[in-house]
Amino acid sequence: MSRETVHESFRVLSRFQLLSMTDIQDNFAKQLFGKYATAQDGEHLVFNGKSAVNESIVAHSGGSEYLFDLTELQSLEHRPEIGTIDKNPFEKPEPELTVLSSFGNKDEFRIVLNKFPVVPAHFMMVTKQFKSQDTPLSPSELSSTYSLLHKLEAQDLNKKWFAFYNCGPQSGASQPHKHVQFMPLPDNYTPFAEVLANTSGHFIPNQFQEPLQDGNLPFAHFLAKLPEKNTELDEETLALTFLSLLQRTLTVLRDNEAGHISYNVIATTKFIMLIPRSKAKFQGSLGINSCGYMGLILCKNASLVGLVKSEGPLAILSSVGFPSTAGQKSDEYHY
Repeated sequence: MSRETVHESFRVLSRFQLLSMTDIQDNFAKQLFGKYATAQDGEHLVFNGKSAVNESIVAHSGGSEYLFDLTELQSLEHRPEIGTIDKNPFEKPEPELTVLSSFGNKDEFRIVLNKFPVVPAHFMMVTKQFKSQDTPLSPSELSSTYSLLHKLEAQDLNKKWFAFYNCGPQSGASQPHKHVQFMPLPDNYTPFAEVLANTSGHFIPNQFQEPLQDGNLPFAHFLAKLPEKNTELDEETLALTFLSLLQRTLTVLRDNEAGHISYNVIATTKFIMLIPRSKAKFQGSLGINSCGYMGLILCKNASLVGLVKSEGPLAILSSVGFPSTAGQKSDEYHY
């Protein structure tokens, strides 16, 4: 993994356009849930939420407790594991699943329901033109993601939403066409990342301030708390913050001789977190994407539920990630 390769990845992030957050209609949440209900009634979705079995698991590490939400959802059996460019469902999304046909400052995205949702109203922001899921999020993709999160926070007061992006061959991504996904968190559930974000003031991207890591967690993760005021969160701030986290993530991949660039991105209105990934599946059977690092472990059958309980969620996340670098400072050898 050469510096030239990394610098080329950063090139797209250097084109800042100081634009205001993308405007979204005030009835977006109502439109989203209405579209979901219609699609479900018309059987355009593959989801059996009534059969979902949820269970809370508490894991311990370094004297700290971590809560995980374990879900068995058998409708995930029908979700394709790996899509292809030739069979690309995002090239011409089904009208029954399309919430917004154009979105973004340059109308470069679509808002589409996930055909294999994990929870009701699980949706995606998809690029209209094909872009690879192996590329970093651009400034416009970041700002559009945050526009959606802030609008959902204002309109759907009963839920806490998060966005996630599975980047690279070992990240748990199932489709090669670039897409950011959005889901609400379970009721009364607080992920470890939110707890970690609350321990700090907002992150200022520079070479001196290190992103947050929980030293009691065994896997590498890099979190930046965002400014509390939406007015302080412009496209440039988002892009520079993301770039700072990406630099640390790429250093971990290089130092561990990964041979690929794979990582998860998780975003809420409070923080951004990146997690470098070593492999997409635990023991070749349990797929882990960004949701796992929000403490949401998704299983498509009872056998995988048993695997999670026997191995433990922290051991699983460590196995598909890399060792923690908490306490290590950046130096001239870092990206």
